[in-house]
Amino acid sequence: MELEDFTLVLSELRKKLFYIIAFFGASVVLSFSYMGSLILKIQSDMFWHLNIPVNIDVSGKLVDISRSLTAMSGELAKGNQAIAHNLTLISGELVNISMNLNTFKPNIVYLAPMEVVMLKFKMSVVFGLLVTSPLIIFYAVKAIRKRFGISVPFSRSLVVYTAVSAIGLFLLGAAYAYYYMLPFFLGFLYQDAIDMGVNATFSVYSFIYFVISTTLIIGLTFELPIILTLLVHLRLTDRKKLVYYRRHAYIVLLIIAAVITPDPTFVSQIMVTVPFIVLYEISLLLMKFTGK
Repeated sequence: MELEDFTLVLSELRKKLFYIIAFFGASVVLSFSYMGSLILKIQSDMFWHLNIPVNIDVSGKLVDISRSLTAMSGELAKGNQAIAHNLTLISGELVNISMNLNTFKPNIVYLAPMEVVMLKFKMSVVFGLLVTSPLIIFYAVKAIRKRFGISVPFSRSLVVYTAVSAIGLFLLGAAYAYYYMLPFFLGFLYQDAIDMGVNATFSVYSFIYFVISTTLIIGLTFELPIILTLLVHLRLTDRKKLVYYRRHAYIVLLIIAAVITPDPTFVSQIMVTVPFIVLYEISLLLMKFTGK
């Protein structure tokens, strides 16, 4: 594409720029008020299955008993100083116990005054980009086809099938990461921490960024069957080569899993590599049935 052609394509997009910006801005503004609830839901979804030694009712009862003992020590102070003193000490210890019941509960904290607000804003921007990207792609493809008269080498039904499959695989990968891999991985790290007597405290920005980025990355990597199918349709490879280099592909997939999952224990790498291998084999099986 020459510079002049590229400029003409941009001029076509500029005509639609108002609609793109308006749609993006509306998405950001409307979603901002829901991001606080989303942050709380993410926290709940990640930690709901943990066996956390916490009981709010017991903590409250201990505080009530402590107050009763304090009142009793005040009444006994005139008659027996020793008993009153001991009751006061017991009361203080009960308060300490009630406060320490939640010691090993993972805590989400913010470390800067604007951290939560900026996090909600960035999440809204990401949401706006996600929902606006199909509109941008549509206008861009339309402008390129109008300028160069390019026809897509695939049938419309194949394009629709590919788009639906891509969305389905992305949602499958994101759901796998969000509802299974991440809770299991965080639970594993949590258990390892409490075995050492260490309390888990996360920055809200770092925690939410880790969960969302991992979910999106795993969702994108589940597009492997679509990528392999497109490579075969474009005749850049074929099924025989993919079968022949299967072992090499497994090693590459293991390396990719190691890169996108920062876990030195190899637990998360295995949890990512196994679905990769399954998707790879499913792709080969589909190619066999379709004759590709």
